[in-house]
Amino acid sequence: MRLTQKAQVTLFGACVASLIFAGTGYAQAKSVEAKYEEQSKQIELYRSELNDAQGQLQEYTKYKAMYECIAVEKDQLQKEVEELSK
Repeated sequence: MRLTQKAQVTLFGACVASLIFAGTGYAQAKSVEAKYEEQSKQIELYRSELNDAQGQLQEYTKYKAMYECIAVEKDQLQKEVEELSK
């Protein structure tokens, strides 16, 4: 079965159009993939910064608790000194 020249041109045009659409779709998929990778890197960076901040907060809380304990002990010792001074 032989196609007419018009059918051949139409078929060729359809093939070219499908290749163009496939190439466009591939380019869009690569673009989305690149954006996803960039967002993944940003999320990992934010996660790392959050972990650092949490570590600093825990350390601060520990030192604050130690300071408060020392302040209580100081107050108690001051009261003892005042009692002994009377």
